Amino acid sequence: MADIVFDATVAARYDRFCETEAGGYVDRVEHALLWPLLELVPGLAVVDLGCGTGAYTVTLAEAGCRAVGVDISPAMLAVARTKVPRSGSVRWIEADLANLPFPDRTFDRGLLHVTLEFVDDPARVLQEAVRVLVPGGRLVVGLILTTGPWAAHYRQRARLDPRSVWRRAQFFDPETVAGWLGRPPDAERRGLWVGPEAWPGLEAAWQAERAAHDPEQAGFVALAWRV
Repeated sequence: MADIVFDATVAARYDRFCETEAGGYVDRVEHALLWPLLELVPGLAVVDLGCGTGAYTVTLAEAGCRAVGVDISPAMLAVARTKVPRSGSVRWIEADLANLPFPDRTFDRGLLHVTLEFVDDPARVLQEAVRVLVPGGRLVVGLILTTGPWAAHYRQRARLDPRSVWRRAQFFDPETVAGWLGRPPDAERRGLWVGPEAWPGLEAAWQAERAAHDPEQAGFVALAWRV
C-alpha cells in the first residue's frame, strides 16, 4: 500500500508540514514522547521502520547509533538519501515491512513512528519488528490516537480530498496494538492535546501540553515494549 500512497508527489512536499507552526509543534511533541522510550546509547543498532523521508533516522545516527531506515516507497527514500547526518552514518533499505530482509536478532532498538497507520497488515509488521530485535531489545511505536483531535482532522481531510494519503490510513488505540503483541506495553506516554481545527497559537499549544488532560483526548501516544 505505502509504495502507492507515498509517491513522488507526496514525497516532494512531505517535509513541508514540519516547517509550519503547527507542524513544528507536532514534530517536537512527538519526538519528546518517543525519544526517552528508546533508551538510546551510542553504538546501538537501531532500525527505523517506515522511515519515510528519514528525519528520525538521521537523528538516530546523530545520537551515535548505527541507524538503518527502511521504507517501501522509493520516492520517500530518494528524499531521505539527500539528508546527511552531522555525525554518524545511515543505511537506507527499500523493503516491505511485512517481510524484512534482516536475520533474526539484528537490532537493539526498533521504531515504528506513524507507520502502522499505513500498512496492510499491522499485526504482521509488528511480528517482523520483534523478530529482528535482540532479546532484551526495545520496540517503540508511535500512534496517532484514534480518539484524538489529529485523527479526526485526518479523517476530515480524507473525506474532502480524494487525493489525500489519509484516505488510506487507519487509526488504532493502544489496546489493539497490545493485543497484536500479546501483552500491554511496558511504558506509555501521551500528548499532542491540541488539534489543528482549534489551533490556539504556539504558546497556548505548549501551555496545553503542560496541563492535565483526559488521556482519551490525546492526539498521539508513544508505546514501548521490551522484547
